[in-house]
Amino acid sequence: MTDHVNQQPAPRRERREQEREALHQAVVERRGQRVAERQHAARMDMLRKLAFGGIVVAVLAVGTYLAFGDFLRRPSDAAASGIIDVQSSMAGFTPSEIDVTAGQTVTFKWWTQDAAPHLTGGVHTMVSPDLGLHEQLPAESTKMVTWTVPNKPGTYDVWCESCCGGKDAPQMHGKIVVKPASASVGAAVG
Repeated sequence: MTDHVNQQPAPRRERREQEREALHQAVVERRGQRVAERQHAARMDMLRKLAFGGIVVAVLAVGTYLAFGDFLRRPSDAAASGIIDVQSSMAGFTPSEIDVTAGQTVTFKWWTQDAAPHLTGGVHTMVSPDLGLHEQLPAESTKMVTWTVPNKPGTYDVWCESCCGGKDAPQMHGKIVVKPASASVGAAVG
């Protein structure tokens, strides 16, 4: 019987203390779980933002390359040989103004990387009736055009009539500036 007497239920105060301790422990554990969940959510949010930023940078890089890639791949050997490098694209002629001397024979290294489906008849054109120019350049090609500049100093319009609205499209125009023969001789001497 003495054993039975020793196994009396714990006093009420101890039970409440144990219940409070258990409740406190549960609250601390839940708080720890919430903190861990918030930290995980913050890490995931940061990763999403980094991934989005990476995608934006990649899209902008590809867009820039597609928009300006022709300028990056532009042939450079033409300037050293006295040949005038001219590119035709959906944005017009590059350079947009070409200086030549009246009566001289000049050579254009004329090129494009535009694909045939974007061009009427699959070609770019270089047209200036006042200068006697009417040339065609097939898509994605290079062509050497040798031309004797008329002895008519002045600034002349040149355009592509086969794409992007043709002559009516302002971006498809360029200028050829014909300088008098005496001006180039004076510039060379001075």
